[in-house]
Amino acid sequence: MIGDVTVQKLSAFRRKIRGWLDGRDRVEIFTETAVASTDASPAYWSLLILSGAIAALGLALDSAAVVIGAMLIAPLLAPVTGFALALAIGDGRLALETALVIVLSTVSVVLVTALLSFALPVTFQAITQEIASRTRPTTLDLGVAAFSGLAGAAVTVSRGKRLSGAIPGVAVSVALVPPLAVAGYGIGIGWNWLIIRGSLLLYTANLAGIVMSAMLVFLVAGMRQEEVLEKDRNWHGEGQAAALAVWVERIPGLRSLGLMGSVWARIGLVAVFVALVAIPLSQSLREIARESRVKRAVSTAAQRFSAPGRSFVVRQQVEIGEDRTRVILDVATTKWYGDSVRVAFEKHASAIAREPVLLTLEQVPAASGDISQLSAMLGAQAPSSGRIARTAPTRVRVESLRDEIAYSLSDVTLPDSVVIVGSDLALGDSISGPLLTYAYTSRDSLTEDAQQMVRGQIAHSLGLPRLRAGANFVSLASREISSPIAAVVDTFSVLTLRFSRLSVEIRAASDIPRERVDSVRVRFRRSTVVIDSTKAFAGRISLGLVPERP
Repeated sequence: MIGDVTVQKLSAFRRKIRGWLDGRDRVEIFTETAVASTDASPAYWSLLILSGAIAALGLALDSAAVVIGAMLIAPLLAPVTGFALALAIGDGRLALETALVIVLSTVSVVLVTALLSFALPVTFQAITQEIASRTRPTTLDLGVAAFSGLAGAAVTVSRGKRLSGAIPGVAVSVALVPPLAVAGYGIGIGWNWLIIRGSLLLYTANLAGIVMSAMLVFLVAGMRQEEVLEKDRNWHGEGQAAALAVWVERIPGLRSLGLMGSVWARIGLVAVFVALVAIPLSQSLREIARESRVKRAVSTAAQRFSAPGRSFVVRQQVEIGEDRTRVILDVATTKWYGDSVRVAFEKHASAIAREPVLLTLEQVPAASGDISQLSAMLGAQAPSSGRIARTAPTRVRVESLRDEIAYSLSDVTLPDSVVIVGSDLALGDSISGPLLTYAYTSRDSLTEDAQQMVRGQIAHSLGLPRLRAGANFVSLASREISSPIAAVVDTFSVLTLRFSRLSVEIRAASDIPRERVDSVRVRFRRSTVVIDSTKAFAGRISLGLVPERP
């Protein structure tokens, strides 16, 4: 009984919507949409290429306004809407013609943006926020596309100018060209597969959502009425299609392709496609939710190390693995934290993150006078009473100090082969003063005289004449390995985690299986693979450190 009432209500709702349009309206809607969707004139391709170029430059400049401008002039929505209409009325020829326009348009935008990105200066080939935001789509993006398709189809079936003011908003919401521009950008800067895969997945999700929702709107609006089907047959017979469609119709057998079968079969086909797209989108949504949960757990658990007057967190690094998370905390403290505190952190963070969280705690000893000294180095003002403040400085000030030290180290005059890759600051007492330890790479270690020269330059640059400086030498010599679990792999992994300016070069013989090379490469955050085809290197694989100059 309830089911019968529901069916009656849905039928009444459909009749009401169909009453908004008369037969002439539906015929005109079909004609306008079919002509626009098969348009392959030079004007269409010019506008499409311009929109892709504008989007690519907007992405490189990290300008949301420029990217929105590219969305407004992009004509790609027309063939997509035509494809949805073809599926709704069951016109196989129109579906094939509009699908070909979509495919060629997709390839054109990707190709143009790839060439443009390749030609950009290296300065503008970085991953901007506008690019990164389009590389990890989720099911939420599919939902946005579905609602955008509803809006676009609603504007299409509206007659006169009742909804014409919504056209720019629809053009922005569908966002078809920017993901394609990101894919071309990923190709142009050197085949970055993470960017290419993510952006193309976003484009496919947008396409699927728009086609699905627009098709449903056309069906509800009664676009399968007999007057529309009659106009569809006459339209093909009169040869009113645009140039590309006329060329497509020369394909043998295409002219005999009439109306497709059951409307439910077509709806099911689109629904299956949407479901297949939703699978990787759901996985991406779970990954993003997990990362957010883990980072929140780490931040909450790390508050135990932010004790005024005793300690503060200088640096926090989170490495999210497949089934667990590794955290490195650099903590400046006046009193040593025991292993029980580390265990408590891991239990607290693991409970919130709902997965194992492992902590590596690196403590920098600080004496009672260190806080005032550090505050002075950060430019803190003493209280009006003249007494020195004993509270721990904020993390923002600590980061400012780290930036100042990094800048000072980059300004030090060094031999050509020497590169400073990192530093640690240990705050001593009021007599001994602070101790700065820096790590450097070179073909050979610095002599004592050279270290004394560097020490003086650093002290002068920081304005700390009493600064003590020590040096740690990191050898660049290559090390041959026999397996992915070799000790040297762990050593190199720790070095690249600790020093952001170090990456690993994996040199493998051409006869080494790719699987073995990949099993080594996954152990490092930053690495490159070099294939050595010389006979003397056959059957071998080695690791070497590569420093990045500031």
